Amino acid sequence: SLQALIKMKALLILINLYIHLSKGFTLSMNTHTSTLIDIPLSTYGARCRYIIYEKKLDSKIEIVSPNEFGGLKSDEFRKINSHLKVPALIDGDLRFGESDTIVRYLLEKYSSSEPSFLPETLAERTLANQISRHHDMYIGPAMWCLYKLTHPLGYSVRRSEAMEDLKIQFGKLEEMVPSSSSNNEQYLTGSTISIADCAIFPTLCFLGYMLPFFDWSESDLMGPKLSKWFKFIETTETGAKIKSEMEGALQKWAESGRWDTILFAGKKDTAPGTVFDKIVKKEIPSDIVYEDDNVIAFKDINPAAPVHILIIPKVREGLTRLREATTENATILGQMNVAAAVIAKELKLNGFRLVVNDGPKGGQEIYHLHMHLLSGKQMKWPPG
Repeated sequence: SLQALIKMKALLILINLYIHLSKGFTLSMNTHTSTLIDIPLSTYGARCRYIIYEKKLDSKIEIVSPNEFGGLKSDEFRKINSHLKVPALIDGDLRFGESDTIVRYLLEKYSSSEPSFLPETLAERTLANQISRHHDMYIGPAMWCLYKLTHPLGYSVRRSEAMEDLKIQFGKLEEMVPSSSSNNEQYLTGSTISIADCAIFPTLCFLGYMLPFFDWSESDLMGPKLSKWFKFIETTETGAKIKSEMEGALQKWAESGRWDTILFAGKKDTAPGTVFDKIVKKEIPSDIVYEDDNVIAFKDINPAAPVHILIIPKVREGLTRLREATTENATILGQMNVAAAVIAKELKLNGFRLVVNDGPKGGQEIYHLHMHLLSGKQMKWPPG
């Protein structure tokens, strides 16, 4: 009968399948048991992808975009990682974020897959942890200055300060890396790849693409030891893949004009210097009433009131006038106002007025942003 024929064919298919499996063949079907949610631009996600590629876990861990879950700000993704950031991992009932946690989870779960990412000695393993921590605590926040449009820029108030700090942190990393005593010691901690390599390599690929926008070169971030190591890693299969993924995404950023409005990249302060620069450098005398790391205030030599103090940022960085301000300048503008409050208290002023002149019609004479603190007489409204 027809039913018997169908059953017979089904039985033959099952027998054939059993024979293939018994000979070591695998089924051509999706065998993913976990999902890494990530984007190519994420340096933190790339350290997780590095583990997956190097351990050949592609068949077990599927890498997908957060768009598969409605995007980073969706309610669905919030259930996976409440911080709304990538990377995030789904493994059975487990759902969590934080790249370092994901990396350590993968290394423990797939410890039987080589490489182990565990250097042979306790000293080397400790160094790997130290380098990873240095990356997350100091390099990670500082590198925002090369691509973020607004604050925060790491732990710094000014972009130039953050850029200098980035160089300092890579200098400290160069000091941590031991000098190679043999050709076998090709990785950051020695002869074995570790979580340190996974953390630092993607970040240098990421930053390396941006350096030309700021007229920087490789040597601004990498000393001899880091440079030698980087050149080795980028020739490996996994290193080349990570770099290609990241540079492809960064190219789209560049095409969209990402760096066009970032100070020191597409936007530069080309206005001539002013007398205020000389006052800040103490090249000419002034009657200073307040000074901190970012703001200086001094008496106006042509006072318009009994008390007339000029408050300026020590470094102009494009702030020739108030209309040039962006959200990047929010911190320094706030600090200038705080300086005014401190001065008013110290001088025991019974009321004062803060004035910012912008442009010729606003009465601006010196093109370095400054506030006039006026006091000592009854102010009238409207002003002249």
